[in-house]
Amino acid sequence: MPLLLCLLALLPMTATAGGLWGDEPPLRVQVTQPFVEWRTGPAAGYPVFHASEQGEWLRLLQRRTRWIRVRDEQGREGWVSVADIAGTRDATGQPVALPVPDFSEFRNRRLEAGLMMGEFDGAAVTAAYGGYWMTRNLAAELWLSQVLGSASEIRMINANLVHQAFPHWRVSPYFTLGIGHLWIDPKATLAEPEQRDNMVGHAGIGVRAYVTDRYFIRAEVKDYKVFTDRETNEEATEWKIGLSIFF
Repeated sequence: MPLLLCLLALLPMTATAGGLWGDEPPLRVQVTQPFVEWRTGPAAGYPVFHASEQGEWLRLLQRRTRWIRVRDEQGREGWVSVADIAGTRDATGQPVALPVPDFSEFRNRRLEAGLMMGEFDGAAVTAAYGGYWMTRNLAAELWLSQVLGSASEIRMINANLVHQAFPHWRVSPYFTLGIGHLWIDPKATLAEPEQRDNMVGHAGIGVRAYVTDRYFIRAEVKDYKVFTDRETNEEATEWKIGLSIFF
């Protein structure tokens, strides 16, 4: 549980952290509109606390999706929308170019990560993953999952291969095949609980739907085969849906 909570907390930071132009000096731009509003944080819900007037110079420090942290000549810092910064000009008098991640970048992505929730054999499951696209059709993924049932807690790690037949579609189906390992920790009972760990194999189908910027929705269904030392192996079905980002 603590591991998944940490991954949940880090996901939005991964999507937005870092300087606007890496190690390059902050770009200096001049306001050409009558004014641009500053907010205390990178969202429209944060209050406006300052405004820069036409002719003022700003330095662009950091970008978070549709917001940019700026600093003025007096050293004040705040967040301005990308739309407002797109209306400024640089030191040469040229309009500022601010590339926005779009579907073309999504089609050519190399890395992605996400958080998903659903059910595993009728119990609540939370899962986090990271994936690397080796080609536009084939990816390798690593998953960490936690299943909280009424009688036990299951922790699981899986390695997947994913095949996406139509990477040029905004809503694209895919197939997944993988292996992994699970650890079953029964809840305390009157009898001595039996802890188990078993190998698993799975196959599934899913769909990715591009939303905007670096975000897309992912949903999937998997059938698991749990290899035990008993006479018969066990089976389980899992479905999940969640939000992912790409890099």
